Amino acid sequence: MTARIPLTLTLGLLLAAGSAAAAEPVRPWGGPRTVVKTKHLKPAMKDSDEYWDKYTFNGDFGDRGSFYFSIGIANLGVGDHKLEAKSRLSVDGHKFEWKHETEKDGWKNAGGETFQIDVKNAQVSGTPERLVFKNEVGGDAFEVVFTPIARAWRPRGGQVQFGKDSKAFDVTVFPLSKVEARYRQNGGEWKTIEGKGWGSHTWGDEMMYSQARWTLDFHAQQGEYGIYMRELGLNDEYGGLRIPYLLIVKGSEVLIESFDYQFNPTALMTDEKHENKYRVPESFTLQGKDAEDGSRMFRAAIKKSKLEKRKDYLEQMGGLKAAVVGRYSKPVLYDYLVDFTFEVKSGAETQQIKGSGTYEVNHLNK
Repeated sequence: MTARIPLTLTLGLLLAAGSAAAAEPVRPWGGPRTVVKTKHLKPAMKDSDEYWDKYTFNGDFGDRGSFYFSIGIANLGVGDHKLEAKSRLSVDGHKFEWKHETEKDGWKNAGGETFQIDVKNAQVSGTPERLVFKNEVGGDAFEVVFTPIARAWRPRGGQVQFGKDSKAFDVTVFPLSKVEARYRQNGGEWKTIEGKGWGSHTWGDEMMYSQARWTLDFHAQQGEYGIYMRELGLNDEYGGLRIPYLLIVKGSEVLIESFDYQFNPTALMTDEKHENKYRVPESFTLQGKDAEDGSRMFRAAIKKSKLEKRKDYLEQMGGLKAAVVGRYSKPVLYDYLVDFTFEVKSGAETQQIKGSGTYEVNHLNK
């Protein structure tokens, strides 16, 4: 009997396993700067057993509501190119939510140079200059348009490459966008709302559990500023390296891009509920400089506001599925709301950015 591994796990945490006596080579963010084109938005559609693809986009309408849209594609388990899609639009207390899982034949990927994914009632399409998200269920419907304020961005060549066969972890970021939503509730009139948002498209040749013990993500937008931070804590097979990345934009300008800043925890939590006793940095400071212009420096303090969610995937699965997945990884997600202060200094000028953001830690293995 073959136990099927759920999409929620394979696409959400991208789990991990294995080690080697000698560390495999890792090449983080190599190559020249790559300008984002439509081809970087399309799913990679690889055939390898551990291939995955993930789209995540968030919009903020202030006190009135928010927007979330995600699509994940994965080969892990039985069948290739399985897909899970989620969307949520909350406006003035009314919440539109939708979720759908399907096999390869239940969704469409546009051919050629066109980026468009259709799955049941939902669609995402567009170019690096304009992305459109659509969904309709019953009397609720929306069309949400992301127009980049800061252009879509890739860290240098856009990939971390693992091992002698250069297995890719690929990243394209939309750090700050104008978000315009057209929506209808309960079959009523169409209305509009505007805000700002961010998003990313990532994919990999192997599941994250084959590469990392933990991952860390921080996202924030405040006025004309957008901040994106992602870190990978690699496993012993890849030398236990830490791969950091930080991008700060102001309008259309890139203020800071850093690949080697200092990360110093100021408050650590030990997860006593879990057998691995995972240690989670709940608050921390950052310090570093821009990769191209060393005179542009930054420092930051990120402080826990509250733990929004702790999700033990094996605990939620239970039974045979948990036993199968647990052979490779024991994943737990910690999702925080945090307060932050960033200072960016260039010459005599210092810019301060203060606000709140989202911060996630995914522990995959001890």
